[in-house]
Order: sequence, then structure tokens, then C-alpha cells
Amino acid sequence: MIRKTRQTGHWPLVQLPPPRCAPTPVALLSANPPEGPHGSMPLFLRFLLRWLLLAAALGAWQPAAATAPARVLLLMSTGNTTPWSVQFAQALRGALLRGHPRAELDIEMISGPRVPPSGTPELPPWLALKYAGRRYDVVVAGTAEQLPLGLALRGRLWPEATLIAPTLDVAQAEALKGVPRLTGLVSGDFVRQNLALVFQLLPGTRHVAVIATSLDNDSIRPRWRSELARWQDRASLIDLSALDTEELLQRVQRLPPDTVLYFAVPVTTTGTVMLQRDLLQQVAATARAPVFVDASPLLDTGAIGGWVMLPDVVARDVASQLDRLLAGTPPERIGIEPHTPPRLQLDWRVLQRWGIAGERLPADSEVLFQPPGLWQAYRGTVLAAVAVLLVQSALILALVLERRRRRNAELRAHRHLRDLARLNRSGAISALSAALAHEINQPLGSILSNAETAELLLEAPQPPRDELRELVSAIREDDLRAAAVLERLRAWIAKAPSEPQRLSINGLAEEVARMLRIELRLREAELVLQLEDGLPEVLADGVQIQQVVLNLVLNALDAMQPLPRRGSVTLRTERNAKGGVDVCVADQGPGLSGVPAERLFEPFFSTKPQGLGVGLSISRSIVEHHGGTLRAEAPVHGDGAVFRFTLPAAPKVTHDTDAAPGR
Repeated sequence: MIRKTRQTGHWPLVQLPPPRCAPTPVALLSANPPEGPHGSMPLFLRFLLRWLLLAAALGAWQPAAATAPARVLLLMSTGNTTPWSVQFAQALRGALLRGHPRAELDIEMISGPRVPPSGTPELPPWLALKYAGRRYDVVVAGTAEQLPLGLALRGRLWPEATLIAPTLDVAQAEALKGVPRLTGLVSGDFVRQNLALVFQLLPGTRHVAVIATSLDNDSIRPRWRSELARWQDRASLIDLSALDTEELLQRVQRLPPDTVLYFAVPVTTTGTVMLQRDLLQQVAATARAPVFVDASPLLDTGAIGGWVMLPDVVARDVASQLDRLLAGTPPERIGIEPHTPPRLQLDWRVLQRWGIAGERLPADSEVLFQPPGLWQAYRGTVLAAVAVLLVQSALILALVLERRRRRNAELRAHRHLRDLARLNRSGAISALSAALAHEINQPLGSILSNAETAELLLEAPQPPRDELRELVSAIREDDLRAAAVLERLRAWIAKAPSEPQRLSINGLAEEVARMLRIELRLREAELVLQLEDGLPEVLADGVQIQQVVLNLVLNALDAMQPLPRRGSVTLRTERNAKGGVDVCVADQGPGLSGVPAERLFEPFFSTKPQGLGVGLSISRSIVEHHGGTLRAEAPVHGDGAVFRFTLPAAPKVTHDTDAAPGR
């Protein structure tokens, strides 16, 4: 712990010796208990009494005194309450207690002793009286100013204590080598480093103004003159040491151009006393010159910074020696060691103010107070946002590619379907050629017969006009019927677009039967029509539905072709439960032959040796395009197969019944 003491008297504590008449536990155990008036005490009562006496003896007995805790005295200058000193003391206490939890750290604030002409400092009588009767294992002289006092205090009160001098320069370290039981730390030459930094960052510097306690008597920086002399060919020295606060601020305002300030004063020595940090803030705000410092607590005051001493680093170095000393290491083995080198810390805001570019900064610079960029401040958010954007972009790209691939596949499938439908129609031309010849020969034969009759009637002396007129009308009708057959066949083969029309399924079935008349005769097969009366009309493309029926009937005829006995194909129409129309084509062939019904409608699957496997697939596509279904079934009785497709009924036509009669 830290205990601060002032220049007051102190009463030493007196430790009383233990009482001489206290019985020992052994004596208590051997004492005989008193006997009662009736003779000996019962055995269990005597046993209980002995245990009670043993407990009392153990409670009164105290163990030997434990080893006394280590005690350290830290000497600091009077009024030295700067942030650097406070941080140093706190850091030293924390580092000491981490290694020695029972250690005690006392701090004495005192000014340097008066040194007589003999060179031996005088020890104030009150100080010797204050610390009489105390014991300290280590004395730490906070500054070189306190080193003579520490030596005098140790020689008077604690000859066996070790003295640590934490702020020595090279010359002081050489002078103290012969002092017994003394260790120390040599500070780096940060004044030389900071002057070199000044001319590196601001090569146009012509004047260096130093604000210090004294250029000739500085306990921390004892060689101001010699260090500044190295740069006299580039810049002149302006001494602003030991000035009153108001005078210092006035001098700072009148500094010439190209001047750099080196601020190194702990407190003002004359006039109004002001803490170091407060004074530096006023100087930095008033001066028209950049300010360099060599202590880290002076940053964030308007100074650029520099090679600085960090209080926690110095405390860690001192605590390292304390830890080894308290662990029993002789001081001679530790000796005087170098301090951890100072660190270059710069204020980014002041660098920007004076236009000092980043390329001028040394490689080992620590730039403080720099606003974090987007990456430093929101690294996690940026990474998450980038990851989300990448995932979204990948998903969008994948969806676009998938959409394009699907669209291309649909276009190819649609194009293949149209090509296959056209191939299927072209393949059916061979079956339709005989029907076409029959369809065309019939009107042509009627035309020829009517024309020959008309010629015979014209040879009569008085030709009958009415009969000739009827013959000419019949010839025209037969000609138109032949032209319609040719036009329908051309449109069917060329896949010309057609408008859906209201059709009668029974009429379409009869027309297919007429077209296949010659094909049935050649195959020696029979087509049985079972057409239900009163069926509703359907809204469809007659050529396409005719193609479906024709394909199903031809497939039925092909299925019965290998049989030795020619059977019949039934073409049946009927109304279904939904009000639409069902068209069934049933044959007496071998049936589905164990093939799943749905597989028959797969593209390029066929049970025929020479089949392409596209007819049923195209037929189902046509039926589904008209809102219907096409499926294969097994007959209820007998062999064979049944192919059934359904078409919805055409909407009913409403007539206007509100029109006035006679109009």
C-alpha cells in the first residue's frame, strides 16, 4: 500500500511482550482437576474438564511473529504532483504489489537538501526524528535531486538498506559506481533524440526556444548547453527558462518565424505557480510555433510530441530491480542498468495543423489521436456488409444464370416440340395419302359424272334448264369440297396458325372415319363408331384435335397388326361427369404389355420396332393445350388398351332476348 507522510512528528509504536505468567499448553494438560467433597470426580467429567482447559490454552497461546513485510520509501520533490509523477507512483505501487502483496510503499514529498561547501548534504533534524524507529529495506530517490538526501538518510537511519537511483545519466552513473548497496537506471538521451527529430520534421527551423527550469541546473536534463551546441550551425538558442508565467506567455507571442519550442519545465519557478500541463496548454494556444515535449502525460495539450518517457515504463523498470532486491538478490549483482528506450509518440491533430506530412515521420512513430478510418472503426461491420453483398451478388448472378438457362431450355424444348409435331404430321402423310385420294376422287368423280350428264342433256333439241342448273350447282359444290380438303391438308402440314372454333366431336370423329376408309380396307380392319347423341360442342382447333384422334386410331391399328386375327377398333364419344366430352379409342391388341401407362407418354419411348416415340407425347401436349387430359387405361373386359382424352365443353352462347319484336 501507499502511505503519504508530511513533515510532522511521529510517535513510534511500542510492542508489548507476552505475559510471563501464561501457562503453557503442556502444563495445562498435566494439571490435575480438583476433587469434589465426595472423593474422586467421575471419569467422564474429568475428561470433559481436561478438554475445556486444552481449548482455553490454545486460545491464549499465540504463534511466533510472522516475517515482517518489506517496506519501500519513495522520495519525491515537493509540489511534484504532475500527472507524470502521479502515474509513476501508481504504476510503481501496482507493479510492487503484484510481486509482493504484503509490501508497503511510503512516499515522502521533500525539497532537495542544502549542500554545504564540504559537499556533504545536511539531513534536516525533523526528518531524522520523523523516521526514527522505522525500518525500510529499499529507498528510491525519485529524481537526481533527491539522490543526496537518500544517501544521507540511509547512512543515518538504515545502513543496511539499498538505494535505487532511477533517473541517472552516464556521468552520474560513473560517479556512483563505488557507492555500496546502490542500484540505478540510466535514462536515454531523449534531449538529443528530440532535437534530431525537430530538424527531421521541420528542416527549415532557425530557432529553438527552450522552456525549462534552468538550462544550467536541471536535475533531469543536466546537459542542455552541450546538446544544443550540436545544432548551433543550423539554429540559434532562445532561453525561456525560469520566467514568470505572464512574461513567458508574452515572450512566446513574440517568437520569430521558423521557431520550434521545446517544453521541459515541471512548474514555473517564479510568479504564479501553475501545473505543467495547464501551462503547456496556454503556451501551445498562444505560440505561433510547434511545441515538442519529452513526457507522455504532456500529450493531448496542443504539443506535437516527441521521444517521451512513459511513467508506467519507468515504474516497470524500477519495479524489476525492487522485485529482485526483495527476493534476496545482492545489489552488487544488479548494479546500474539502462532504462527501456523512450518511445516516439506524436499527436496526429497537431501534425495536420503544422502541415507535417506522413512521409517525414520515422518508421517507429506512434501516431496518436488519429481518427480511425472506416476499416479501423467498423471492421466487423464492413466485413459483414461485404460478405452479405458478395452472397447477394452470388445469389443474384446464380438466379440470373438459372433464369437464362431455364429460358433457353424452354425455348429449345418448345422448338423441339414444334419440330416433333411437324415430323409427326409429316409421318402421317403416308397414311393420309389413300384417304386424300379417296376424298379428292369422290368430288372429282361426281364432277365428271355431272359434267357428262350435262353434255347429254345439252344434245337434246330442248335442253331442260332446271336440270342443267342443278347439275352446275352440284359441280360447284363438289369442286369447293375438293379445294377445302386440299387447303386443310396444306395448313395441317405447314402448321399454319388457326383460331379455335366451336366443333362437334361426333362430326370430327365421322370425318376421321371417312379419311381412314381406304386404310381400314387395306389392313382388313374395322372401325366401330359409338357416338353419344346430344354432346356439347368444344372450343378447339379442328385440325389439331383431328390429328390426335387420327394418331390414336392409327396406333390402335398398329397394335393389332401382328395378330393373326384382324380385330376392330372402337371410337367412342361420351359426356363425362364434369360436363365435358370424353373420346375413347379402344383396340383388341396385346394391351400395355406390362409397361407403366405414364411411360408411354415420355418423348422418344415407343413399343413399336420402327416407332419414333413422339406421337403420344405430342398428342398429350395438344390435348393439355386445349385444357384437357390424355391417359392410357386397361379395358374392363377382354384384352387390348384404351386411350381416353377429355375436352372441356365450350361456353354456352347467350342470345339477346330483350330486342323488340319485328326489328
